[in-house]
Amino acid sequence: MRYRTLVLVGLTPLLASRALAQNLAPAKSTVTATKVITFRPAAPTGPHQRGNCWTDSIAVDRPGAWRCMVVNSIYDPCFTNPKLKTAVVCDAEPVTNKPGFVLELTKPLPEPRSKRLPDKLPWLLKLADGSTCEVSTGTTAFVNGVTIPYGCSDSQKCNDDGCPYMTGVTEHLKRGKVWIVDKVAFRSTKTGMELLKRETMPVVAVWQ
Repeated sequence: MRYRTLVLVGLTPLLASRALAQNLAPAKSTVTATKVITFRPAAPTGPHQRGNCWTDSIAVDRPGAWRCMVVNSIYDPCFTNPKLKTAVVCDAEPVTNKPGFVLELTKPLPEPRSKRLPDKLPWLLKLADGSTCEVSTGTTAFVNGVTIPYGCSDSQKCNDDGCPYMTGVTEHLKRGKVWIVDKVAFRSTKTGMELLKRETMPVVAVWQ
């Protein structure tokens, strides 16, 4: 998934703090119910690629979701599609309606896991402030004793002066009619990770 980034190069600490407050302002809209969506992408048109899937998806914990590779690039999740007998759909993304591509399998799909994880973290979250947050399938941030498995789209892009701040969602998801999450802003310093801001945030939609 590609995210838009906010670049604030050369700002003074005061201006950077104001920019942080503006970009991470509390949501103005009211969420009355969180949509929980099982994502099943259509078979896209366009060029096919070739590769293989060697295990279940780390991002999506359900049957028909896979972790796949094309040359040296990993795609997770990829999805089975009833119209594709020996292929899966990779790199599809529901927030921006990105169709992805068809991956022609060079090997049969592996046997899926027989057991699913209870309360598995969902793949994508759309928050009431407009940001989208995706669960990590690699390294997970750990800040001030808090695990942050999601990275969000309003993180700032790193530049020559460092990483002004990053945003994410903690592992503490409160499920209900309206899902509530803890959204945080943090940054990397010479002495480690520093937590800048933490607030509760309603969730507009969940994809799994």
